[in-house]
Parts: sequence; C-alpha cells; structure tokens
Amino acid sequence: MPRWVETAPRVMRWGYVETTARVRWSECDGQRHAYYGNYMAWCDLGREAFALAAGVDYWNYQITTTEFHIRFHTPAHYLDDLLIRTWATTPTARLDCYYEIYRKKGGQLIVEAKSGHALVDLKKGLLMRAPDSFHEKFEAFLDSQKVRQGNPARPLAVANETAG
Repeated sequence: MPRWVETAPRVMRWGYVETTARVRWSECDGQRHAYYGNYMAWCDLGREAFALAAGVDYWNYQITTTEFHIRFHTPAHYLDDLLIRTWATTPTARLDCYYEIYRKKGGQLIVEAKSGHALVDLKKGLLMRAPDSFHEKFEAFLDSQKVRQGNPARPLAVANETAG
C-alpha cells in the first residue's frame, strides 16, 4: 500500500518542515504507549510550524478542520523524542496537510496522517477561498525551498524544538 505523502497531489516533498516533541507521562496509558488522541495534537504542532515557516500567522485567519485521517504503524512510548515532518498543498478553497511522525532514535515511522482544512471569513462565518496574501506566502515559501533544495531528502525549515 503506498504511503499517503508519496501519493498526495501537488505536495512538494522538498518543502517540508520539521519540528519535535517529547512524549510526556500524561500522554501515555499504563503500558507507556502514547494515547491515540495525542497524535492529532502533534500533527497540529507540525501544521503550526509549517504555517509559521511560510509566514502565515493563524491569528489573522480562521481555519477549521474538516477531515483528519491517521494511519498508525507502531506506538510512541513515554519519553520518546518525536520528529514531526509536515507538508502542505498551496491553499485555495481548502488547505491539505500531510504528516509523518518518526521516533528520533532509529528513525522509525510511527504515524502518517493527513488533514483537510477550510478557511472561514471571520466577519461572515462562511467558508471562503484563501486570500491572495495567504496563497502567495505559501507559494513564496515553497519557491524559496525549491531554490535552496540542494538535497531533497533533508529538511529545509526546522521549527524550534518542543520538549516537555
């Protein structure tokens, strides 16, 4: 079965952003496995890191999640350091994001996920197309990453480490 990120339309694998997190005790069950609901929060960290790297501040936009899919490969454990890799399509009427979460030690793929989001007009509360400024920031970010590409297997933007 192909991996989601590899088959995603218009996703630029060279334009991903990486951020990190550490699995905390409060995020685990009695067997030291991370509770499945925490993976969405870790994907949110990745999406926020991507948006900030692209120059998009969520305070200026209302974004609502319309779908979220996660494929689990193996559980994360208490005190695992996680690497969250995030890609996104250029937003138009929707924003699609793709994620891979790895165990830093050994690089094992733990989860892959994808999410769909809609932009909402703050004043009218209705769905809207991405404003030109939003769209242009994503395109400029992806263009700058492509120019700096060098080795497409390496991350080009790394967010500050988040360890708890």
